[in-house]
Amino acid sequence: MTLTIRKAETSDAKLISVLGTTTFYEAYCEQDDSADLAEYVNEAFNLTQIESELNDADSTFFIAELGGNAVAYAKLRENSRAECLKDENAIELQRIYVLRHIKGKGVGFALIRKCFEAAREKDYETIWLGVWEENLAAQGFYKKLGFKRVGELYFPYGSEVGTNFVLKRELETA
Repeated sequence: MTLTIRKAETSDAKLISVLGTTTFYEAYCEQDDSADLAEYVNEAFNLTQIESELNDADSTFFIAELGGNAVAYAKLRENSRAECLKDENAIELQRIYVLRHIKGKGVGFALIRKCFEAAREKDYETIWLGVWEENLAAQGFYKKLGFKRVGELYFPYGSEVGTNFVLKRELETA
């Protein structure tokens, strides 16, 4: 099956809303309180919110399609700073989500490479992200890609406040 990655358009809002809801639920349904999960998913991935993000000049979305079917997406966000990166020319990889049954097929790797390329094209020198402290699989994925832990962020989530590790990676010149 052929993998393609394309920049998302405003018309992709429903698709991203569904992908976001599905992939986030798949990632966290086994350890999170169902009410907290439902509240977050409803807030973060509702159609109005996604349309707003797609229309934000600081946001760039990419959709990965395998055999013509959307299986993952990523979001880059400009003008977003973690305290530990305040003096760096950095862009945030705010989201990268892959359907569970697709993981391990290279889709996430290809999608993040597309994000690196887009960040370099925008003249950023560093890419950063936040990853939940208990998401060891994602941390391992990012480590393989050269990300290093540089700080922490706190993430309000339902009735809880989680800790996200801030990871960064220098972007090599093309």
